Amino acid sequence: MSYQVLARKWRPNSFSEVVGQEHVIKALSNALDSNKIHQAYLLSGTRGVGKTTLGRILTKCLNCEEGLKSSPCNKCLSCEAINEGRFMDFQEVDAASRRGVEETQQLLETVMHMPSSSRYKVYLIDEVHMLSKHSFNALLKTLEEPPPHVVFILATTEPESVPATVLSRCLQFHLKNLTPAQLSERLKEILKEEGIKFDSESINQISRAGRGSLRDCLTIADQAIAFCNGKLTDSNVSEMLGTLPYDHVYSLIDCVINEKSNDLVQKLKIISDLNVDYQRLMDLLLEALQHMAIVQISPESVSDLNLPSEEVVSLANSMEAEEIQILYQIGLIAKRDLDLAPNIGDGFEMALLRMMSFLPENKITKESKKKEEKDEVLVKKDLKPKKEIKASDPEEKKKSIKSDISLEFLDQKEWNTLFNSLPLDSGTKQLISHCSFLRTEDAVVYFSMPKDKLEILNGSHREKFQDSLSEILDQECHIFFEEGEVNDTSPNKTKEKKKTKKLNKATKSIKNDPRIKTIISSLGGKIVESSITPNDSNE
Repeated sequence: MSYQVLARKWRPNSFSEVVGQEHVIKALSNALDSNKIHQAYLLSGTRGVGKTTLGRILTKCLNCEEGLKSSPCNKCLSCEAINEGRFMDFQEVDAASRRGVEETQQLLETVMHMPSSSRYKVYLIDEVHMLSKHSFNALLKTLEEPPPHVVFILATTEPESVPATVLSRCLQFHLKNLTPAQLSERLKEILKEEGIKFDSESINQISRAGRGSLRDCLTIADQAIAFCNGKLTDSNVSEMLGTLPYDHVYSLIDCVINEKSNDLVQKLKIISDLNVDYQRLMDLLLEALQHMAIVQISPESVSDLNLPSEEVVSLANSMEAEEIQILYQIGLIAKRDLDLAPNIGDGFEMALLRMMSFLPENKITKESKKKEEKDEVLVKKDLKPKKEIKASDPEEKKKSIKSDISLEFLDQKEWNTLFNSLPLDSGTKQLISHCSFLRTEDAVVYFSMPKDKLEILNGSHREKFQDSLSEILDQECHIFFEEGEVNDTSPNKTKEKKKTKKLNKATKSIKNDPRIKTIISSLGGKIVESSITPNDSNE
């Protein structure tokens, strides 16, 4: 085969070539250089971060003909045989395809045999978590007391699935996902060596698509080289990945936050004509929002994001932190539900329209807010206060709303009295009016509420109610709601009964009015009871 894929061609041959796993390399190098070889190593991490590669490098270090050290020569017969996969004393086993206990026992029967021409016999068991329970039991005793000439290297993507008894017999190293910056740097080095032309944004796109895996990154690069005919460009890589360049993603966000409805609709129409992966596009949108949030709290970090800094900073400065969080949450929920939409493209469009709809109206940008604050300072200089507000006035106001009722003597009658004094917004107060007092236990007040009202009572309503009640009682209390039918003594029912009583009284007063009776008898009129509205005099 004349062509070798990048992931195989550029597989590291020594620890110095491994990218992003310095914490593992340092520990292994120190152990090798001090001749402290453990009986078993467990390497964990997601796909493509270098578990098998590190296992092969460690095998070369153990058996290099120049001596046991952390830097194999890669020239001796042992190193070359390991690189080419023909080293007799190195067995690489795929546990996913050989997970049965019989196969494991056959493998372990060879453990007692001495190495044919090397220091150590090395067994690399890949995806070790796939072994059956009986296979692990068969492996356990050998792992605990292996012959001195045997080293086990276990690799897995799911260390939590490996029995604790096996884990306790291994030195464990968890390999990290590589950052986009690390992937970009390594990919640029490789493409330069390969003589492939590229622009920086195309590399950034491939690095982000690699999702922490250098192997996946190089595989995508192979695909991009073929798709772009040897010259990687931002637009071509976007087309291949089924996404949009980042400047287009920023443009979508700009349309949302600045309410450019027509522009947004036009851009969505253009996107619908492309072969776009909407799940991946939503990922890019969420990543952009995350970057904006980071830049807001740490502007200097923009240089670490591998993104067009001017656009990120500009968008971040045009929004409040809570607005970015609203958009991120909407996008996150939309990503989960995209497959439930009649059409995944329509689901994406609705998500962006929802983002625009749920942003606060009359949104004030940071720049305009600063200008308003500055103008306010200038205006205050020209104004003289009409009345000096005493510090004691707010305290008196707070005292005026406090009740003489204590928590331990609270009952339904007192609850109705307290309800009218609660400093709540109209929406919350309307919901709470359906509560019926049940009992108090220590500092907990129990209320019942109808199921339909309880379903729309959110955390904000609960918090406002609890704070207000604590303030009224001048005592910290906690609220607990139980589902139940509203009784006749709840504030809402009490209010309705008073309203009905007033209406009945007003209706009776009108019917008994001599003037009304004269009009009805002389003109043949009648009273429309639905038009009667009692006033305060009908109390």
